[in-house]
Amino acid sequence: MLVKRLKSVALVASAAVIAVTCFAIPNNAFAQGSAALSIVPRKNYTIEAGKTINDTLTIRNQDREQALNLTLRVVDFSYTDDSGVPKLMMDEDAPQTTWSLKSFLDIPQTVTIEPNSSQTIDMSLSVPEGHGAGGYYSAIVYSSAGADGGNVGLSASGVTLVFANIPGEVKENLELKKLGAYRDANTPTGGEYAYFHSNMPLRLAYTLKNEGNVPESPVGSITLKPLIGEEITIQDINPTSSLALIGQERTFVTCIKLKGQDSESTSRAEAASCVDPGLWPGYYKVSMTAYYGQNGNRTQDLVGTGGFWYLPWWFILIVTLVLAFVGYHVWRIVRYVRQKRGGVQLKKKTSLKKK
Repeated sequence: MLVKRLKSVALVASAAVIAVTCFAIPNNAFAQGSAALSIVPRKNYTIEAGKTINDTLTIRNQDREQALNLTLRVVDFSYTDDSGVPKLMMDEDAPQTTWSLKSFLDIPQTVTIEPNSSQTIDMSLSVPEGHGAGGYYSAIVYSSAGADGGNVGLSASGVTLVFANIPGEVKENLELKKLGAYRDANTPTGGEYAYFHSNMPLRLAYTLKNEGNVPESPVGSITLKPLIGEEITIQDINPTSSLALIGQERTFVTCIKLKGQDSESTSRAEAASCVDPGLWPGYYKVSMTAYYGQNGNRTQDLVGTGGFWYLPWWFILIVTLVLAFVGYHVWRIVRYVRQKRGGVQLKKKTSLKKK
């Protein structure tokens, strides 16, 4: 109760002097459908070399008036930066990546879907005998053709990312590069790590470098421990099962506290919204314990530590005023003591002269 009262008093006092200003993680999905097109954004397979998997793709035309004439093609993709946004290699003469599935996927080149209806098409994935183990991926790009044969643009296009894991001896190597508090991506400088925060930090982040030959999805927890007070534990540091692609340095961002996490019924929107975690000013140690591995097996550990300072302006102002107050009174005490000593010494000198 005393701690809560002290915190309330501090907040009220600081509000009288300075206005304290205190952001939702952009969930970068790999792929999505347009307003007229509804597709499956991602396909995942485990397939042995020399085998074939037959599957289907369901495509829905959400336009109630016009039929959708789609052209399908398989392209490779990489990454644009340390986010989860893929970089599609759309050029016809784009070099094939080492992780490509282009020559293994068989899909129809065109399909027509009537208004407000769906259609299921066949697809197959065939891996030749003796192909090396590892993770492989490409993208199926859907585009609608206009009357002149050209694309009508993103209003009727979409992408399905296809991932295939070929069992065998693979190289798995995720390296933890950074760990700490993360500033909002909507700030003028963009999303970034920061050691000092004047506004309440809402997010933590960790950056991984994938030096292996398979995409990896980390699982684990992060603990936030203040110098004084109770620690906070984030149990799920990768709730969307996002991947670090081969060769990618990927930054994963997570909320310190989610909106509605204290409630039993939480909507999807609330699950993606960060709220004020109620941190006290001071230094916070960040510790991560995670693991990764193919097929969910705990094969490799990720352990690291970091830290940051949360020093809001109202706290700095209060500390400055307190230090100034203490310093002033210490100065007055020292001055008083010196004056007393000076007066005593003067009396001694006077008495000696009289003698």
